[in-house]
Amino acid sequence: MSESIIRRINELSQAARMLALIGAALKLRNADAGDPAIRQEIDAGLRLVLGSADIAIADAELTPLLTKIDMALTESAELFKHPARSAGWQVEDQDLLLAMGRASGQAFGRILALAESRPSLRKALDGLFLDVGTGVGGIALAAAQSCPRLRIDAIDIWEPALRLAADSVAASGHAARIQLRKRDVTELEAGPRYTLAWLPTMFLKRSVLNQAVDRIVAASRSGSWLVAPIYTVPDEPFAALMSSLRTLRGGGELRDPAELTTLLRSRGYGNIEVDIGPISSFVIGRLA
Repeated sequence: MSESIIRRINELSQAARMLALIGAALKLRNADAGDPAIRQEIDAGLRLVLGSADIAIADAELTPLLTKIDMALTESAELFKHPARSAGWQVEDQDLLLAMGRASGQAFGRILALAESRPSLRKALDGLFLDVGTGVGGIALAAAQSCPRLRIDAIDIWEPALRLAADSVAASGHAARIQLRKRDVTELEAGPRYTLAWLPTMFLKRSVLNQAVDRIVAASRSGSWLVAPIYTVPDEPFAALMSSLRTLRGGGELRDPAELTTLLRSRGYGNIEVDIGPISSFVIGRLA
């Protein structure tokens, strides 16, 4: 192996450890815990990495930053440990499931932000929310906490995630408004009841996605909203490659918001917009 490759691997290995050290320092920032000698070393490491042990971060920014670091480290570890696993959602690693749940929970904050300038979407937050692919319940719990009148129908087919979700919901104080069910979205019962639906397209084959949208339409009220996230494809080549890999390993196929927009429009959705985020972009529309 050439010296340049070895040098590059050494650099990246050190970068991974630096990211872990920053995350550790952030976790300990407001905590009175840990061995003082170890904390001293972590602070010393932080000064080496960032030039200061005093990171000027507002409390409101702390959780999103920790979630980003958590996701980067756990997702990378899962890829390294299981590079040969087939496409599709088959993750059993509890740490990765919980990390993804924490990350997805923040997505509901984006829905709230979109609702601020869209009165009909804001009104939908007082009705019945369909959380497709709820996983460990991150979005369902965030929705229940943020919207006291919203009821949530949270469905998934992956039992390892649903078991974790059941524990979290039971401990949350919101169990009365969150119904967890093992249910495939393509088998969703008809009948107009949902005012808002979340459909993570990055985990669905095109054929399944078509069926899923049909079933959601059949189960939604007139004027209801659909939020369909899709992984953002950045301009930077490596980030774009990772976005594509994340979609493929998750079992998805769709990567172009324009294709998703066409699909929703063909099913009767209007007022379609694309809200671009660093990790995922939301394609949102309102049913006629």
